[in-house]
Amino acid sequence: MYQKKILNQAKAEQFEVNKQPYLVDGAVGRFEFVTHCAFDNNGVLLDSSQLVFTPLKPKQFYLTMGFKELAMIMGDTQESFRKTSKLINHVRYQQKNGTPFRTLHDQTQKEGAELIDHLQQKADDLNHGNFNADGVCINPEIPRGGDPISMPMEEIQQALSESSFNYNSAEPLGNPVIYEDPSQTVNISIDDVTPKRQKSNRESPKVIEHKRKYVHDTVTHLEHGGKKYVLTGDCTKTCIWLLTAFLSYNSLFGNRLQIFTDGHRALNAAILRHFEWYENMQIILDWFHLHKKFKEQLSMAMKGRILRNEALEEIMPLLWHGLTNEAISYLKKIPSNEIKSPEHIQKLVDYLNRNKSYIPNYDLRKRLNLRNSSNVGEKMNDLAVSNRQKKNGMSWVKKGSLNLATITTLKINDEYENWFRHKEVNFRLAA
Repeated sequence: MYQKKILNQAKAEQFEVNKQPYLVDGAVGRFEFVTHCAFDNNGVLLDSSQLVFTPLKPKQFYLTMGFKELAMIMGDTQESFRKTSKLINHVRYQQKNGTPFRTLHDQTQKEGAELIDHLQQKADDLNHGNFNADGVCINPEIPRGGDPISMPMEEIQQALSESSFNYNSAEPLGNPVIYEDPSQTVNISIDDVTPKRQKSNRESPKVIEHKRKYVHDTVTHLEHGGKKYVLTGDCTKTCIWLLTAFLSYNSLFGNRLQIFTDGHRALNAAILRHFEWYENMQIILDWFHLHKKFKEQLSMAMKGRILRNEALEEIMPLLWHGLTNEAISYLKKIPSNEIKSPEHIQKLVDYLNRNKSYIPNYDLRKRLNLRNSSNVGEKMNDLAVSNRQKKNGMSWVKKGSLNLATITTLKINDEYENWFRHKEVNFRLAA
């Protein structure tokens, strides 16, 4: 009826049914709709396939919002494209004429690419005039954070009195990582996720290589005031650019930025370089990765598992309580007859010297209910990438992995309805 009303208003002299039906892929099935053209003596006046409906290319289907939710949010982000296609076609009783899995793959990739472009453009617009291409702030009106606000000394002393560890008098309060006020802090976790990379071409069976190749996605998780948001990018620089735009858009600059990492040298360097203008920022080395690092290095350094475990039992409590200098002294005093590989001991000493300012008093922070690790970020890595893309036999190209991960963040951030309906994201912290 709406088509006829529009065409009649054009005062056309002739109407004709379009040869190509309008194709729609919906949550309840695939459908074809008849469209019309209106003519006068000079040719086509109106085409309802272009005016009434969203213009499509030949053989292209219009995807309804319900289909995108069903196929992409409830399907692709959890199972393979083949399994998702088989399931939705079975539910819609369209096993023969349903949506092929290759088509579903292409549709999801296209949606992800559009979302990435939208987020990149949004970040560029928000950062324009505030930051240069290297992330350096050029707007003097943006808050620099000022002096950090720590928890009341009474609470710190109370937590310290509950510890049974034998500190020297000034050690806990002399740690380079302060005990920040949670209400004035934005907790940020940044980490890379590495699904297996797809081979560009088939290799000869005679050539045997054992090199593992991966694609790299970067996932950032923000938390402030009980609300969170997740961002993804193709590299650390892209993710930090999105992060800067998000902090600016949500008026979070001025708070303390507490950034949790796994201690990767390039990642820490990129963060420090990008936020060197900001006065109230601190990197914290995640406890899990610190413990893992020492367990692995001491396994290669010590003569046997027993000696390694004895060393771990001595050194890890020192690090847990933020006593980095004591841990370095212990490493240097290990008897040479117990060491298999002195270079690995030296690597640990260098590692601690390099990360000394990032190692807090984990014990006291735990007693003060402050975050110690990037475990929330690790969980977001699983939800955004690993759970879907690291299954046996799966491999990915760079764009394909990132496109799907970005679609998954729509689900995590509860942004998919707004995106599918309006092609816009709120870009706001959400409960």
